[in-house]
Amino acid sequence: MPSPLDILDQVTFAVLVIDADFKLSYLNQAAENLIGLSSDFGVGKSVFTVIRNSECTPKLLRECLEDYREATLRETTVSVNSHRNVLANISISPMPGNEILLEIEQLDRILRISRQDNMRISQAASKQLARGMAHEIKNPLGGIRGAAQLLKNELKLPEQIEYTDIIIDETDRLRSLVDRMLGPNQLPQFESVNIHEILERVNRLMFTDENVQVNLLRDYDPSVPAIDGDFDQLIQAVVNIITNAIDAVSHVDEPTIRLRTRIEHHFTIEGHVYPMIVHVAIEDNGRGIPPEIQEQIFYPLVSDKADGTGLGLAITQSIVAAHHGVVVCESEPGSSKFHIYLPVNQAT
Repeated sequence: MPSPLDILDQVTFAVLVIDADFKLSYLNQAAENLIGLSSDFGVGKSVFTVIRNSECTPKLLRECLEDYREATLRETTVSVNSHRNVLANISISPMPGNEILLEIEQLDRILRISRQDNMRISQAASKQLARGMAHEIKNPLGGIRGAAQLLKNELKLPEQIEYTDIIIDETDRLRSLVDRMLGPNQLPQFESVNIHEILERVNRLMFTDENVQVNLLRDYDPSVPAIDGDFDQLIQAVVNIITNAIDAVSHVDEPTIRLRTRIEHHFTIEGHVYPMIVHVAIEDNGRGIPPEIQEQIFYPLVSDKADGTGLGLAITQSIVAAHHGVVVCESEPGSSKFHIYLPVNQAT
């Protein structure tokens, strides 16, 4: 029979127990994910060093403990470990032994899951439409290319042959563009891969160019396990995001890109709760993504760059989805964060 602590590790909301001095004595796995700190390092720390909220004050906690009463803070902003804000409900309950139970239900996580579901439905419809259009475009392109080749064989003058070569080259370019719209043409070939090896391969590809002057910061969790994935496809997925990040920071004074890896437990993707997922965050301090296209950036042909095709992020989304994962974006002027969530085991 599972112990009460084992059961608490299965719930999706954060559970923290603090003593009369407001020091942490217990965190469940959801709390570890929320504050980005394991129990080994969190226990003994003041709760106010890892979460901050203007309403959840020492005075309120003391009153709940002394009067043995409960309190609930609804739809309040919580600053987590001084690096991000989340919208949450906080329940405060006194416990025997002069301890306090804090339950934090992350509302933006619920909204994110709902938004992901809606996005996937819309993207599936958009992708189906794009595939239909792509096939309709490729058929006449084949005819144009064939006709240009026949015409080239009949022509004698070099300048005329040059024109047919242009037609052939341009039809080939359009066919390549259409193929990219269709996304990866192969299912992932799953094998055990190290996410840090993938990130470092991308770093060698992208940052060895002397023209790329970017401050690259790594924040890797060495305990992240190997995952089931397609090495080459995941490289492509990350390359597409970092390519955009390099472009976004090209005109800032101190261009910086940060790569971060973490483990998260009991993470929901498309209604399925995975026991363990790997979280890769790619953050830049660039111009940010215009608000009007933030909800559409994973759709084909959506781009904020004048010379962009709008296919890179759509391909990334397709690759991550084929790995039963999800990729989401948070952006504001001066900061863009892309979060890739991948199940450790595909068979789960």
